[in-house]
Amino acid sequence: MPLHGIKVLVVEDDQDHRELARILLTDLGARVTVAANGEEGLKRLIVDGCPDLILCDLRMPGMDGFTFARELREYSPCRHVRLVAFTAVRDPVAYLRTWTAGFDAHLEKPLTTEKLDDLSARLLSGRATSS
Repeated sequence: MPLHGIKVLVVEDDQDHRELARILLTDLGARVTVAANGEEGLKRLIVDGCPDLILCDLRMPGMDGFTFARELREYSPCRHVRLVAFTAVRDPVAYLRTWTAGFDAHLEKPLTTEKLDDLSARLLSGRATSS
């Protein structure tokens, strides 16, 4: 399994997208935690510790993904975690903003197993899994 044992936090306000991500990631062997917005995502880091990977939507009520990324990179002990913009936004300006906000990659919705396989190969190759 490509993501066996990898801890993943999914920060996504849309319940259907959040559940699909949880199911697909779990099927690939990941240990998944979910959060409905950026504030909840930051709280999950405090409660659960640092994951290996975070998938974060960009447009959410309250704290959006850009703010979440800046908070993660500036103040969190989890600043080293691989952070992926998980979004339906296909605007080139938003894509560039993801890099300046601290995202490591961009994953377009809809989520598929193939996209997750590619992402894990690019971002997590050679990385030991969390215990």
